[in-house]
Amino acid sequence: MNDRLLRIYDYLATHRRWLWITLVVAIAALIGLAASLRYDEDIMDFLPIDDEDREALAVYQSQQSASRIILIVEGDSLRDDVIDKFADRLPDLQTELDPSEGLAAIYAQMPYFIADSTYAQFDSLFTPQAIREALQHDRMLLSIPGTSFFSSAIQYDPLGLVQISNFKFQISNEKRSYAFFYSPYGSTETQRNAHLVDSLQAVADEISASYPDLNIRWIGAPVISVGNARRIKLDTILCIALSLVLIILLLAYAFPRRRDLWLILLSVSFGWLVGMSVLRLITPTISAVVLGIGSVLIGIAVNYPLHLLVHQRYTTSVRQTLQEVLSPLVVGNITTVGAFLALVPLQATALRHLGIFAAAMLVGTILFCIFVLPHMMSAEPTPVREIRLPRRWSIINQPANRKLSVAQWSIIVLTLIAGTYLWLRPSERFDSNLNHINYMTPEQRTDLAYFDSVANPQRMMAEHAERADWWLSYWQTHELDSVITAIRTEATATGFRAEAFTPFYEMLTSWRPVKAFDMRRLTQGLSDNFDYIGLCCSVIVFLFLWLSFRNFWLALIAFVPMALSWIWILAIMQLCGLQFNIVNIILATFIFGQGDDYTIFIVEGLLYEHRTGKPILPQYRQSILLSALIMLIGVGILVLAVHPAMHSLGAVTLIGMTIVLLMAVTVPPLLFRLYVRLSQRNQ
Repeated sequence: MNDRLLRIYDYLATHRRWLWITLVVAIAALIGLAASLRYDEDIMDFLPIDDEDREALAVYQSQQSASRIILIVEGDSLRDDVIDKFADRLPDLQTELDPSEGLAAIYAQMPYFIADSTYAQFDSLFTPQAIREALQHDRMLLSIPGTSFFSSAIQYDPLGLVQISNFKFQISNEKRSYAFFYSPYGSTETQRNAHLVDSLQAVADEISASYPDLNIRWIGAPVISVGNARRIKLDTILCIALSLVLIILLLAYAFPRRRDLWLILLSVSFGWLVGMSVLRLITPTISAVVLGIGSVLIGIAVNYPLHLLVHQRYTTSVRQTLQEVLSPLVVGNITTVGAFLALVPLQATALRHLGIFAAAMLVGTILFCIFVLPHMMSAEPTPVREIRLPRRWSIINQPANRKLSVAQWSIIVLTLIAGTYLWLRPSERFDSNLNHINYMTPEQRTDLAYFDSVANPQRMMAEHAERADWWLSYWQTHELDSVITAIRTEATATGFRAEAFTPFYEMLTSWRPVKAFDMRRLTQGLSDNFDYIGLCCSVIVFLFLWLSFRNFWLALIAFVPMALSWIWILAIMQLCGLQFNIVNIILATFIFGQGDDYTIFIVEGLLYEHRTGKPILPQYRQSILLSALIMLIGVGILVLAVHPAMHSLGAVTLIGMTIVLLMAVTVPPLLFRLYVRLSQRNQ
């Protein structure tokens, strides 16, 4: 394969005009496709949601508990009119549940909300006398001022089977009061809710000016969404600005010739355009979060131009450079692309798109580096400043009969300790609680935990799924039509229209169970996908390594450092109290893809030196170190972020990339020496 690619290079070297024309046309087409891609910010795309889950999600989003804002006022000077001022000044806030939406959504799933004690009395509740008494009570409620909320529920539940007070309440005492409002924009319209939160703050500031001792705050999904969006934006601006400055300084130090910096940028940009364009051919809309996470790919894609430019320092021609790095470049690209393609079969839409985008971007970058970049490179050696490791760790040039270094002995001992620790103290590796990666103040977390335990319809559906079986089994042995007839008869007798309770009749005749939208269960499903990703990536990478090296033992030498890396990563994360979550779990694939690139180059370098006796590992080591530093700066800088999700990305990157780099430069030389000795003994 290398010979064919070199022949293509020779052909293009004599037909550069057609190369540039083709490149310009391709870039124009890619820009046109990428520009037509639309973006959304639905985090649900990262969850493995099937049709049943989507139905449950629709029920959840239709319930106004999803858009509820809880106003909390505390203080000695608390007065009744304090909360009223919020309702007066903010007419957009709804203070009542909308019967056509909120109540309808709850009562459409009534069997889940009927208490166990009520189920035990079903036989007595559906007698003509009990029905008559219930309707008489309903009639009385309608005549009492201030009971509009409860009277709205009568058409859905004339017999009072559900305690609707569980879903709307106001708790007050002398020094604390709670009020429930509902955003008209739901919980996903972050921009509009941001204006609403600002309005709340303006009213709170005005009240606080008159009553300085009052503590006024609010909680709810719309508020949390606004806080997350603002924190992410601020952290992103600060971290990206800092990382860009550091990366530019690093590259400027490593490549004194500015032309080389532009070549690196052009290579990665072309790959990015290819990834965006392939996505546009598959879907018109992509999650903005995918592209944000996909920016981590730059740390992998930059490997390809880096290897070419750094190696150019040690060769006499561009063709020789391409010839010597072509094999590890292509093998590393194939294994990394294969690892990302393991995301494609997943049920989560965003993860499928991420896998496609990553694979396409890396393929586009490697194609540019093989067919275009060599013709842009200078024939003169690339000036590159060397980045040195500590002397005791620079072991990749040691002869095959050298004794184990301190670093290698340390790797062996610490790996045994880490493996034993994980075996003796197994723990949950995946955190399925999304609240842990939401940005909230400690006070907000306390408030949210309290109100979530008091009135959460989705929680009740998830915790009492067995009530659906109670409901269905009861009506299998009782006459539904006779109950409906009795209600119609008693309705007329007590002054209601016979059709006044049509929503209740429809629920009785057509109800079927629906799975509650259980976010924790869905994120646990993503954890199961994580196990699949790890296994699938391992198999794909090892098979490609085996096919590429055509030697089982060489493939094993390249694969073992990645396996050992995961032992270390899991042990260190457990020691530090870190867990994978819906955000940082995706870095597992990135770290795996980056790790196999590093080990492939080291193994290829060991083979080259063993066969020819010429040193090549120093060149490979330089590009590996430079790539690792870019990845550590670009993503590891997020460890400075305040937002929990972004902070976890940075923490996992720092741990993962440091360990992968350590394993890549220490383990393959050790295993290769053993391989050479065994091969010599068997000859």
